[in-house]
This record gives sequence, C-alpha cells and structure tokens, in this order.
Amino acid sequence: MSEKSLVAALMSRIERLEAERDISATLYRYGSALDYGDRAQFLECFTADARHVVTLRSVDRPVLDLSGTAALTSYFDAHTHAPAAWHKHVTTNPHIDVDGHRASVLSYFIRVDARAERGPAVVHASGRYIDELVRDGASWRIRSRLCEVENL
Repeated sequence: MSEKSLVAALMSRIERLEAERDISATLYRYGSALDYGDRAQFLECFTADARHVVTLRSVDRPVLDLSGTAALTSYFDAHTHAPAAWHKHVTTNPHIDVDGHRASVLSYFIRVDARAERGPAVVHASGRYIDELVRDGASWRIRSRLCEVENL
C-alpha cells in the first residue's frame, strides 16, 4: 500500500471516529438538556423537520408522535426539569453506523428519578432509541427518533 493510500485510509478512519464521537455527544446532550431545562440545547439536537415517536411495549400504537420544531418545543416545555423534578435520561451502548452525512444509531436508555423523600433513586423507564441523524454543517442532528419504552 502506498503512503498516499495509507494517509487516505487513516484520514477516513479519523473522520469516522470523529463522527461517532460527535453523534454520541448529540445523544448525551439530549438527556442533559431535557433534565436541566435547556430548551435551546434540546432543540439543537434535532433537525427542523425531525420526527420523534414514542411507543410502549404494552400498547400497539404510538403514544407520542411529534414532528417539527414547534411540536418538539411544546414537548420540551411540558416536560419536567430540575429543580422541579430530579431525573436523569441516561443513554448508553450506542451502536453507530455512519454513511457519509447520515448515520443510524441504536442505543439503550434508562430514566432514573430521584424520590421526593430521601431514599434510593428509581428507574422510571427503560428501553431503546432507534435514531437517524444527519450532519448539518459541523453538527449532527436527530432527524428521526423512535423511542421504544420497554419498561415503565
């Protein structure tokens, strides 16, 4: 393999790793923004035409189906945030498949809630996210998110 092709292969690997890092950062930023009430940061996680669907394992239809910035803003505003409620949306085990300026991601989530009284936190919900992200300039944004709640 020539030096030029080695450099090209290395650059390709670096670009993929940077994309995976930036995509993970978007997934993590979603939870932090929702938990601590940062609307601008929350909305920056999504494209303007994003779709966010929530299903429950026990129900045969979506319980939430949002499209676009206005719907996501309403969802965010209706959600609880610290300090009124202490919870953490934790995203883990992201499996990221990058294809140019698009990526598909499968990850797990749990939502942990603090109790009003002092005591152990409880898992409020768990499940998985099935996401499609797109590169928007230097940022990766969620174009579609299917949130499959498996335990509520």
